[in-house]
Amino acid sequence: MTAITGGPGPMRCEPLFRPKSVAVVGVSATTALSWGRIALDRLLRGGYGGEVFAVSRGPLELPGVRTVSSLAEIGYGPDLVVLATPAETVPDLVRQARELGSGAVIVFAAGFAEGGNTALEDELREAAGDLPVLGPNCLGVVSHPAGVQLSTTVFLDRERVPPGPVAIVTQSGAMGFVLADLLEQAGIGYSYYASVGNEACLSSHELGSYLLGQPDVEVLVLYLEGVRDADGLRELGRQARAAGKTVVALAVGSSAAGRQAALSHTAAVAGDHFLLASLCRQEGIHLVADDDQLVDAVLCARKGTTLPPAPRLAVLTMSGGAGGILADNLTALGVRIPPLSGTTRAKLAEVGGVEAADENPVDLGGNIDRWLDRVGDLLGALDEDPELDGVVLYLTFGDRFREAYHRLAAAAAAMRTPTWFIWACAPPGELAHVGRPDTVLPSIGALVRRLRVLVPDRIPEPAHRLAADDRPVWTELRAIPLLEDAGIAHVATVAGIDLASAVQQNGWPEPYVVKGDAADVPHRARAGLVRVGVTAAELPAVLETLRSRLDEVSTDPDRTLVVQPLLPHAAELALGATRDPLYGTAIVLGAGGDRAEDPTAPRRALLLPATPEQQAELAAWAGDVLAAPVPAVAAAIDALIRILGDHPEFAEADLNPLCVTGDDLVAVDALFTETLQEASRD
Repeated sequence: MTAITGGPGPMRCEPLFRPKSVAVVGVSATTALSWGRIALDRLLRGGYGGEVFAVSRGPLELPGVRTVSSLAEIGYGPDLVVLATPAETVPDLVRQARELGSGAVIVFAAGFAEGGNTALEDELREAAGDLPVLGPNCLGVVSHPAGVQLSTTVFLDRERVPPGPVAIVTQSGAMGFVLADLLEQAGIGYSYYASVGNEACLSSHELGSYLLGQPDVEVLVLYLEGVRDADGLRELGRQARAAGKTVVALAVGSSAAGRQAALSHTAAVAGDHFLLASLCRQEGIHLVADDDQLVDAVLCARKGTTLPPAPRLAVLTMSGGAGGILADNLTALGVRIPPLSGTTRAKLAEVGGVEAADENPVDLGGNIDRWLDRVGDLLGALDEDPELDGVVLYLTFGDRFREAYHRLAAAAAAMRTPTWFIWACAPPGELAHVGRPDTVLPSIGALVRRLRVLVPDRIPEPAHRLAADDRPVWTELRAIPLLEDAGIAHVATVAGIDLASAVQQNGWPEPYVVKGDAADVPHRARAGLVRVGVTAAELPAVLETLRSRLDEVSTDPDRTLVVQPLLPHAAELALGATRDPLYGTAIVLGAGGDRAEDPTAPRRALLLPATPEQQAELAAWAGDVLAAPVPAVAAAIDALIRILGDHPEFAEADLNPLCVTGDDLVAVDALFTETLQEASRD
């Protein structure tokens, strides 16, 4: 019965979740509340049917349990060894388990790297070799299909809903069980749970990969207190997408970039959470902000509910006030409430029952007795509109119409278009009786929270970091040939001494832009080195003033002034890049000009390497949200990626603004920052 341990890979997690034999080390014969005794009792109460051993110093009489004084006394390596012993005993016990041929080990004890004792954790890791060890400092595992529950939490003593298609991997043992409880309250059972603790040997993404491979798992829930392996997280997203499954992550963490200074605006705003959110969006992982949102995300995942960027929703309500509140809150999320098409309005009129307004929101008026039987058909008319991405139905009370409201809940759940039924002030217990938490919600606030999961673009940005002053900089003047060689147009520019004459010779119409260009003044606007809207008459004096100012703030021997025509344009974009030690290279695209410093302005990132489809999706988003020419944006993204590939020394890039002129993009400013050490990731 010796377990065979494979090399690194998700299948080596099998003994954790489907062990044929379990040994618990550290079972007290006298203390019922010792961790070993609690874990053993929970295992027995959970219905585990394999062999069970208790390693104890004293006699222990438990039905179905063989008591031994050491692991060696068992005679072979049990599939799973659970260590409920002090930290200092762990490395030797792990080594014994490995030498006996055990399949996996769980370590409950704290007192390792999390407490500053990195040497003891290193000793544990060396003792384990290729033996998969969960922890240390963890709360164990639960595998309902195998009758395994090896944890000390009292949550496992509660009545629970039947196991469901959810697996939980958590870096906080307690928080993982909180999420399990919230999911069960929403009627969603979980089948697997793993608390990874310090991840000394087994990582979150290795456990997640194993669980995604289980046929009874549809949704993987991750709680991450720190993202330690961005590539591993990326692979989980890809594995889930390939299998038609979903990863939902609640993450609190930071990358090394959060402690670094940044010269470029792009690197300053591309904070850790922004890059994490971008990775998750790119790889199809649902990133949420709190435990309630996590439940919403799992509900959406199980139903397969998705929305495009800037989705178009119709609101059908019996209250004009509620319709206004819904419109305000949904618009703040980036949701559009467009006027309904003439075809759809004609269909609504044919059904009848719209007494107040047939715009959007559609106000049915307060005479519920007269039109309630028509609401299902009104929903059907909205469901047939190809220009709508979602529908919201808002009704109140319903004490006299419970069965009718139940029928509407069923109709909303069956619609092709994602639909939510807000049953405000429902009779007590009625929402639970309906049993459709994925469709029926109690309030506008609950809907807003649900849609934040599906429309997650507005992410709070961290405060700007202070600028470093020791990185080589490519100024705009130096960057122009680089951009033009890559196919990114740049506004006409002259530099040198007699700039007023050069402007006159070029025949540029006024007004003009005058800027200082110096490698040691990357933020020239802050240094007073930018003037916009300069007339021909003002140009000589402005040139003299800025030249004096440039000499005051710069010692760059190549410092100079540049003049450009003020370019007429319809919109401004900011396109940039930053290389992060954890997440790799990120292309960042968003609103440009002054809005680039607004943390609420729309902004997205693309983590490299990216597929052509992912690049195209970012360009399409810019067309929808930033009113930018999609082909020109796609070409600019591709050009910047090629520049970064040709120049691994570039740590940051800023093209802000890129001006929209008809179907083209034209750069009117640029900055590239080199790293002190050549970047090692692409």
